[in-house]
Amino acid sequence: MIKISQLNFLQAVNKFKKYLDVEKGYSKLTIKEYDSDLHQLHKYLLEELDFKEGFKPDEVDRLDISEFLADAVIVNDNKAVTRNRKLFAVRSFYKYLLHYGIVTKNPAEAIESSKTDTRLEPIYLKLKEAQKFIQAIDEHGGINRLRDLAIVKLFLYAGLRISELVNLDFDNIDFEDGSIKFYGKGKKERYVPLHHDVVLAIRRYMRERNSIEIKENDARQAVFISRHGRRINPRTIQLFVKKYAKKAGLSRAEKITPHKLRHTFASTLYRQTKDIKVLQDLLGHANLSTTQIYTHVDTEEKKNAIDEMPDF
Repeated sequence: MIKISQLNFLQAVNKFKKYLDVEKGYSKLTIKEYDSDLHQLHKYLLEELDFKEGFKPDEVDRLDISEFLADAVIVNDNKAVTRNRKLFAVRSFYKYLLHYGIVTKNPAEAIESSKTDTRLEPIYLKLKEAQKFIQAIDEHGGINRLRDLAIVKLFLYAGLRISELVNLDFDNIDFEDGSIKFYGKGKKERYVPLHHDVVLAIRRYMRERNSIEIKENDARQAVFISRHGRRINPRTIQLFVKKYAKKAGLSRAEKITPHKLRHTFASTLYRQTKDIKVLQDLLGHANLSTTQIYTHVDTEEKKNAIDEMPDF
């Protein structure tokens, strides 16, 4: 019998379903909707945020759930009521887990519901905003300036997931070819060419990295490490991304996350190429529908289209 503290996410969902049926007396339709929403979250965490198979409920934080809600609404129907139902399902699930001591906090508790059915598009940085972001690192980066520049440029030029960046080893980078190779689910190879600016940023950081004393064996092959000689962790990256967004004076600074920098890469590349298959491959998306959120037409493109119309 599995101890309650050892339950993985899907095992916890199954217990939650029984609780809704036996103790709460919910209808089969409501339970089915909750189950569907939680399985969508599970799939998103695996495929988009690169969680490991069999992850536990307490590994999920508020930012992960916020990313899921934003992207799920964009990909599906953009209705506030649907987004709110998903939020309520996740919030109720974690309330149940908290009550039974499976988790120590409810990461969905502080997420607010949507009040209007506004059309949502992926949040991403425009060119000038991205330039301000890079400039903010140059001006406020301190002792980690070169490391943070290299990390942010990998997000903006290569569209890496935060988990891919944290787990990036020297073996993954081919400096001669100027590329990164990952082996993801099913040992499927993913090849990502690197912009020359990224290669240069990593090389500059390497000279600084080599002066840091390694404290753990796992960090020896890690490209990005902390000043304490350990592999960098996702929370460190999430915090400095928000810090630089505020330093840059971006209007939506509180909403800028590493995943939004990945959105920036995707949106920029699609505007340049209009090739969704190339974008799908570079992002490592299993389903084309996930990639299609980046085919939106932004305000600038709409204005340009009108300006280019012939005179009648």
